[in-house]
Amino acid sequence: MCCPLFPGVLSFVLLMFILGGFMSNELTISKANSFVEASYQMTLDEMRVLSLTLGVFDPTNPKRGFDFTVAEFCEHFPDVNPDIAYVQVQKAIRKISSRWMTLQNDERILHEVAFVTDRVYFKKEGRFYIEFHEKLLPYIANLKARYTKYELVNIGAFTSTHTIRLYELCSQYKTVGRREIKLEDLKDWLQIKDKYPRYNSFNQRVLEPAVLEINAKSDLFVSIEPIKRGRTITALHFTIKTKKQEIEDSRKSATKLGRIKLPKRPNVKVGSHEEGVYFRECENLIRKHWKSVYNNEEWRDILPKLPDSELELLHKFYKGIGDEYHKLCKRILDSRESNSK
Repeated sequence: MCCPLFPGVLSFVLLMFILGGFMSNELTISKANSFVEASYQMTLDEMRVLSLTLGVFDPTNPKRGFDFTVAEFCEHFPDVNPDIAYVQVQKAIRKISSRWMTLQNDERILHEVAFVTDRVYFKKEGRFYIEFHEKLLPYIANLKARYTKYELVNIGAFTSTHTIRLYELCSQYKTVGRREIKLEDLKDWLQIKDKYPRYNSFNQRVLEPAVLEINAKSDLFVSIEPIKRGRTITALHFTIKTKKQEIEDSRKSATKLGRIKLPKRPNVKVGSHEEGVYFRECENLIRKHWKSVYNNEEWRDILPKLPDSELELLHKFYKGIGDEYHKLCKRILDSRESNSK
């Protein structure tokens, strides 16, 4: 007996789960650096569709046309509501079809390139077909040098196009560890040249939210220092580290912090009120340091990132003052010990 096809988009999503038909989570996006630094404007849904299609795209064996499903879109962008995802994606594809990006070479010659030339919607199957414009291929295919590569999973949880673009600009210089961008160029690339004339507004509305998201949800840790000419901010200096680098650097500084800046233990009885006051003072110093390192993340989320020496101190402090956090510190330490065996 034949099994009838499930009607509707949601049923198609369920069917894809049953059949295991999802594409791999480990999709890699490759873009020429000129593409990363191009000027163009897109909504979040458009950026997500473009990112997914570039992740599916094979730059070593390029073909202009390919398809993907609404189920795959929901898989890679988990905050998307499956009930309305098909309509979202369809609207995004239509908008992308009318978009152009502007690239500028060293001779200040502008080159405008369209993204998509053809698209087909298969509503009953919840599937979409997209064909890249042939003029786009030099910026995404057979890239040998001057290109940026990153994993799609690192931008999947971002909720802003500015965060995605800023992440790409930082990924471009990830191995260098730093880059400087003129403020005028950055606003041009983000297509917000006429917005936020005051730096404070630009920083609050664009930069700070983007950096917080990058640091919380991706593989990078980024910090920004404004560069002034006189009293005017003209450029931005980006310090770029992988999360692994940042954790290692922070652990080293934390060890030094513990040795140098923690106050000397007073000559008081074990278990006394005075000892509790000392423990609280030390815990507060360590907490303030790490909260600043991790942009005021939840303390419970920061603790697993600390070095053993720091956790052992905190375990002692928390146990001494009867704080439940001593149990979490002990669990983390025990887990590390069992994993090392």
